[in-house]
Amino acid sequence: MLSSVVGTRHLQHLLQQIRVATTILLERTTRSGGAESPKALATVVTAVVMMPMLWAGCGGGTSVSGAAGRGGTGATAGSSGSGGVIGFTCEASPPANATPCTAPPPPDAGYFSSSVADCSWGDDPRPRCRTTARCTASTWEVMAPDAAACSSPPLAAACPTTPPADTTVCADSTVSCWYSSGTRCWCSGCQGGSGYPVCQILDPPQWYCATPAAGCPTVMPQAGTPCDTSGLSCGPDCDLQISCQGGLWRWLQGSCPKCAAPNTPIATPFGERPISSLRVGDLVYSVDASAIVAVPIARVASTRVGTHRVMRVVLSTGAVLEISPGHPTADGRTFADLSAGCALDEQHQVLSSEFVLYRYDATYDVLPTSSTGTYFAAGALIGSTLAAPAFPHHQRATACE
Repeated sequence: MLSSVVGTRHLQHLLQQIRVATTILLERTTRSGGAESPKALATVVTAVVMMPMLWAGCGGGTSVSGAAGRGGTGATAGSSGSGGVIGFTCEASPPANATPCTAPPPPDAGYFSSSVADCSWGDDPRPRCRTTARCTASTWEVMAPDAAACSSPPLAAACPTTPPADTTVCADSTVSCWYSSGTRCWCSGCQGGSGYPVCQILDPPQWYCATPAAGCPTVMPQAGTPCDTSGLSCGPDCDLQISCQGGLWRWLQGSCPKCAAPNTPIATPFGERPISSLRVGDLVYSVDASAIVAVPIARVASTRVGTHRVMRVVLSTGAVLEISPGHPTADGRTFADLSAGCALDEQHQVLSSEFVLYRYDATYDVLPTSSTGTYFAAGALIGSTLAAPAFPHHQRATACE
């Protein structure tokens, strides 16, 4: 017989999956005018419970360098989405925020990802550098690209003229190169080009490239424009799934491992350091046997992302954290559970929490060598997505009301 502890943890995981499934179903119901039935809810919940739990963070998901991550990019850039199906057509230019809209049909039955964008505009091959919009509660939610993050050209000066061969040595692990052929290359300090599940550090870093998958257009298609090959998936990475469904290109949330922004300050015996600068063996503060101690880092992870959204959490100290919704808190909740008035830990209250577009190319996480696997980010104790589920802090706490 399973122990009560194991049974409780399993039940907690199932409840979390059901909560995600219910959220997706409610979005579908809103878009379909209430057509979704209780039977559909049962179908969604049953399917999600049986799925591997991939959404939660860096402990699961698909590597950028794997099959899903090497999916290519889509149709003619800048296409405004003339035409359309089932009565849905994207406007020729981005609408004003909060203006009325008619939502497209929900993703295909049995597809459990939520929409990142219903329509997109712009000719930049980088998805995070296009204007996007979602039709939510019959009004447009428009997201403009981050001007600073998109100020450099897709093919930066540091990029080779032609796509380099994989594992060729490079100098700057922050450089990404988008070529007109549809090939995308990035300089990575992690073996294989991905930090998932563990960054096996390369020094010096190396180039890795991805090309469009068979059948995919050279340039990433706009969300909401017509397509004719149902089920075709065209990347560009595991964080953004561009899929042809119901005659439309859909931009859907992927299941990449996701963590914290690169500039997240982590407490160490030598002062706070950006999480992106930490390496295996570096000392960080953690909680071990109910005491705050300095321990070495056992694992680090870095994952490249495309169009990704994070929780922007403002704390009572004035600190701001930008962390993926599925990232765990120290008591087993997730950052998606946090809202104004919640306590992140005993010393930090949440002043505000909002879902925002991510400004960076990659997310980061570390795993301290301690019994809890926790660490201090901007002074607040949080969990790690790299920690094993058996760690005590993964016993889920009650979410804030």
